[in-house]
Amino acid sequence: MGKNLSPESIIRRVREAAAPLAASFGLSVWGVELVAGGRTVVRLYVDAPAAVQDEEDGTGGVLEGVSVDQCAELSRMLGLALDVDEIFSGAWVLEVSSPGFDRLFFEPAQLAAYAGRDIDVTLLEPHPEIAGRRRFKGPLKGVDGECFTVEVLFPPAPGTKPEPADVSIDWKMVKKARLVPVFPDTSKPRAGKGVRTSGADGGKQA
Repeated sequence: MGKNLSPESIIRRVREAAAPLAASFGLSVWGVELVAGGRTVVRLYVDAPAAVQDEEDGTGGVLEGVSVDQCAELSRMLGLALDVDEIFSGAWVLEVSSPGFDRLFFEPAQLAAYAGRDIDVTLLEPHPEIAGRRRFKGPLKGVDGECFTVEVLFPPAPGTKPEPADVSIDWKMVKKARLVPVFPDTSKPRAGKGVRTSGADGGKQA
């Protein structure tokens, strides 16, 4: 790990070094993940400006793109900057990529743009209002400051059909939160049947 630096301090310094470099490519820092082990792995996620697609063709949504060449060059430049900064005491590896289809969220403000989409949330401890449950998966209903709401299916009683219920989650309770990917339907239409499309949420996600 870093020389007498906490993981939080290392992440902050990596973000500070990465932000202006990413901006030079027209990108922004989405988040930094630190994985400690025999060799520290630094994962930098960079994002491109969003472009709204045409919903009339059934592929509406958010289209974002970060090229492999951009990631490679950014990795080279940031690696040199971090070497000069000498924040790591041992061997370390830098990985640069886009957030991906199942993007990891690093702060509650990032959730707002994905209202209506399914997210997968794992808590540090069981939810205080739902004994024994740490994982929730369902549509994101809304975000209010540090709290957000997810619609989850719960059976009202043992053996009964699950019904939707809203669960409020404070960001400080979150261990990990990811977007559930939605892929466009590329199946070919069959004779006598209409073309099936993925609808408004079927856009590509970088």
